[in-house]
Amino acid sequence: MARKYELITELYQRTVADLTAPQVWQSYLSTACRNFRLPFDEQILVFAQRPDATAVLTIEGKNGWNQRFGRWVNRGATGIAVFDGGHTGRSRLKYYFDISDTHEGRFPKPVPVWTMRPEFAPAVIETLENSFGDLEDTSDLAPALLSAAKNAVEDNMADYLTELHYY
Repeated sequence: MARKYELITELYQRTVADLTAPQVWQSYLSTACRNFRLPFDEQILVFAQRPDATAVLTIEGKNGWNQRFGRWVNRGATGIAVFDGGHTGRSRLKYYFDISDTHEGRFPKPVPVWTMRPEFAPAVIETLENSFGDLEDTSDLAPALLSAAKNAVEDNMADYLTELHYY
């Protein structure tokens, strides 16, 4: 088990180092947006092992596939190894399985996989404007997001520079 933990640690370090390439960063963001509730280190490892994963959970536990959604992991499915931050003893791994690795049991519940549909764009743009101030371009979601990011940077630039200078 210690060897597996070392391999996953090396995979994590390699993947983080590769994130500086723009195309790799964009690919990572595509994986991270589908698994947005995971901590950063787990998102990195999901991206490194299964970049196409759309919804990941453990098998057991109240938030696992079995109890929460009435789904069972397919025989032969390979888990996605991540660091078990909730374990207080020695360092160890836990395993996630993607929804594509599961099948419905007797009493399945629907799995809410979030998607951004075009009809949501006006409401999202309005929320961005309410949160980040007047946006330069509200014609479409992409320019609105860029405008919101620009406003956020301008509003917080002094704080960011002070912290960067400190570090």
